[in-house]
Amino acid sequence: MRVEKFCECVGRYRRDFYVLALAILENSADAEDAVSNAIVKAYEHIGQVSAFHKFKPWMLAITKNEALKLKRKRLYLPGDQTLEAFSKPVTEHYDELWDVMPKITEEYRLTVVLFYYAGLSLRDISEVLDIPVGTVKSRLSRGRAELKAELERGNQNDRI
Repeated sequence: MRVEKFCECVGRYRRDFYVLALAILENSADAEDAVSNAIVKAYEHIGQVSAFHKFKPWMLAITKNEALKLKRKRLYLPGDQTLEAFSKPVTEHYDELWDVMPKITEEYRLTVVLFYYAGLSLRDISEVLDIPVGTVKSRLSRGRAELKAELERGNQNDRI
């Protein structure tokens, strides 16, 4: 892949990389760091991606790994909550799903984010998360169920 094409692809999918990192790290500053680290790492290995259609899953896998690396290094202090990134939707318009994202299990959250926010196919999600397609399907199904339960719980609380 040529440098110009690499830059074009990074610009096109940068938001998807950020949303994935944010779903893992639950903190906007850390998510930005993870995306930056992923871009640098991908640029260093630019020759490894041969086809344009493989760039997005390849880059999302690198982003996921960088976000998980940062998460392992993060120092947690007693009472420290790093959920400020979830206090407002990622997009400019209101997004009720994003409000309940921190309440669902992380493995389901990652699958849901990759499917609905990044628009990846089940096969691409399988590659990014390094799990079988059947596992992606079950996590997506369970993630939807958790989202539905949280949304219904929120609607019940609004009526009270």
